[in-house]
Formats: sequence, C-alpha cells, structure tokens
Amino acid sequence: MLPSETQNTFYVLFWALIILGIVIFIFLAITAKGDESMLWFGMAAGLLVIGVLSLIVAKFVAILLILIIATIAIYNGFTDITLALAHPKIKYVLIPAMIIIGFVLLGALLYYNPAFGSEDRLFISVVGTFALTFGLFSIMLGFYKSEEEGDGDESSLQKTAYTRNKAGGRK
Repeated sequence: MLPSETQNTFYVLFWALIILGIVIFIFLAITAKGDESMLWFGMAAGLLVIGVLSLIVAKFVAILLILIIATIAIYNGFTDITLALAHPKIKYVLIPAMIIIGFVLLGALLYYNPAFGSEDRLFISVVGTFALTFGLFSIMLGFYKSEEEGDGDESSLQKTAYTRNKAGGRK
C-alpha cells in the first residue's frame, strides 16, 4: 500500500517520538511533586507499551501513524476554513486557494512522478497531498493577524495603564 521509503521514514519518526516522549515523561516524573509523578511514570509506561506493540505489528502502526498525521492536518485545514468563514475579508481567498493549490500540487506530483499515483497508492497520495496543503495553509493562517484583534489589544493596554497609574498614584 505504501512505498518502503515512506514506511521506513515514518517508522524512524515514530521511534524518535516514542523515545523523546519517554525521556520527557520520565524527566517530568522525577521533577514532579507528590502524586503527579505517578501520572508521568504511567504516561512513559504507556508509550513503552505502544512501542512494544509497534514491534509486533509494525506495518499497522506505521500506516496508523501516517493516517493520524494526515487526519490532523486535514482537520486543521477545515477548522481554518471555518475561521475564514467567520472573517469575510479572507474567506473568498483562502478556501479557493487551498483547494486549487491542492489540486495543482497533486497534478504536479502525478506529472513528474507517475508512480506517485499508482493504483495501490492513489488514496494515500491524494489524502497526503491535501493534508500537506491544508497544513501549510494552517501555518500561514497562524501568522495572520486581523485588524480587529489589534484594536482590542490597544484599548485593553490603555485601560491597564490607566488603572495602574491610578492605583500607583503616579501621573
């Protein structure tokens, strides 16, 4: 279903994340106070169990990881679409741009690498391409700052400064 290079890459990524998670959870367990340390040790043990299960059914876990990452990226893209619908200035640009760029990227990948869309990989190719596109748009939208947000921040800063000066007795 997937190319061996893709499976190997995600398998290495999976193990790097598992090991990093275990190390972080053990560090948090050692530095935590009271009952919290048992929670972090439990989380580290849970990651260890997931790692052992991945050794038993490696291909299933690799495919599951790929689909989880793609699902998260697509979900973030759709939440960005709903955010764009709430802001009329960007909704007419963002939604068509995401869809058009997704199709253009998919077409370019299929044109330059025909094996990318072979019969046994077509579903994962389409899902992965749109997940990448929606994920990149999510990152770009994270840098977007509307004018409405800026106005609210300035007024709250003025109120805070006024309150502080009034309470501090300074002019």
